[in-house]
This record gives sequence, structure tokens and C-alpha cells, in this order.
Amino acid sequence: MNINKIDINEQTPPRYEYRTFGHNFSETQRLMEELTQPVPDDLKVRVFNEIYIVSKKADNINVKIRNDLLDVKKQINIQNKLERWDAVKKYEFPISKDLLVNDIFPQLKADIPLLKTDELDLKGFISIAKRHKDIMPISVHKKRFAYLVNFTICEFADIIIGNDYLYTVSVESTDPNEVITTVDQLGLKEFENINYIQAIKRLNGLVKKPLVN
Repeated sequence: MNINKIDINEQTPPRYEYRTFGHNFSETQRLMEELTQPVPDDLKVRVFNEIYIVSKKADNINVKIRNDLLDVKKQINIQNKLERWDAVKKYEFPISKDLLVNDIFPQLKADIPLLKTDELDLKGFISIAKRHKDIMPISVHKKRFAYLVNFTICEFADIIIGNDYLYTVSVESTDPNEVITTVDQLGLKEFENINYIQAIKRLNGLVKKPLVN
């Protein structure tokens, strides 16, 4: 195996992703640990506290606050039920009124709120998101465990979405065929591919579907 083919760094070309959510993936985690190649020490376990800004009208935009930055990703295509997302940009607060009016809120398919200042700090942005009828801020805590299986980046994570404690597993690669092969090898083929936005919407009743287990 050419381990150099795998780059776990997030600043890479967009990868095809399989991800699913539920309450029991112990066998999947066991297989990831058994099959994994060595992972850099600083990437084995990572903890994040984030706030997702979830649009009630759009599914192809991922906006979240991480490390006090507004992180925007856009879904660019789906192939063989695998989603590919591209990082648009990470914006520092305060964020200008022009950017919010002309870019962020339109991408969220949200009505433009009344903005009384020329820029919004983090606290002000979250305050508007809490009151807005088209979007909602949802706290997400993640403890992420990284693995390298075949030529894919895999993850098992303990997560808390709002008040719901659950797990997520994922497989990513720039090659969709490698993702499909690894998903099958990890025993995940029968489970629906669900991204974070869809999981949040299901847990909050915006989508009337369950998680996979």
C-alpha cells in the first residue's frame, strides 16, 4: 500500500464522502481499528465544539462556526450516492453586512434580516440566527477518532447534537470507488448515507426520517 496516497489534511481536493449516524457502530469501530494503517499522533483523536447554522430550506450548504470562524462548504455533486463537498471559505468575525446580505443568507435560502450595523460579531450573528425563521443554530460536540483503511480516510466519532448523544462513522476519498469498497468492507453497505445537516434535521423534526439505528 502506498500510504502517501492518503492525505488526512482537510486542505485537499474535494473528497467523496459516505457518512451515517446512529447509536451503535461498535463493530465498525472494531474493524477500523483492526484494518487501519498508522495515523499521525496529532490526528488520532480530535475534539471540536461547533455551532451548525442549519437552513430549513436548503440541503446543499453547510455553514458552521468552528474556532470562532464561519466555515462554509457547498455540495458540488453526488456520485453513486456519495456526496462531495467543497470548502468555500472560512470567514473571520466580525462579518460585514454586505457579505451576509449578498452571500451567506442567500446561500442559506433565508430571508435577509434587518441588520442595524455594518458588521456583526460572533455573538450578534448567533443572536440573529436564533431568532430567524429560516435557520437555526445547533450546538455539536465531536470527539473524532481517525483511521486509514485501504486508500480512504475513516472516522468514528462520539457526538452530541443539541441534547442527543450518538455516533457517526464516515469514509472519504477522492476516488468514489475506494469509498464504496471500504464501506462494504466495514459492513456499512446496508446503512443510508446521511450528512450532518440531514442528521440535525432528523433529530429536530424537520425531516420525518429516523437515523440508521
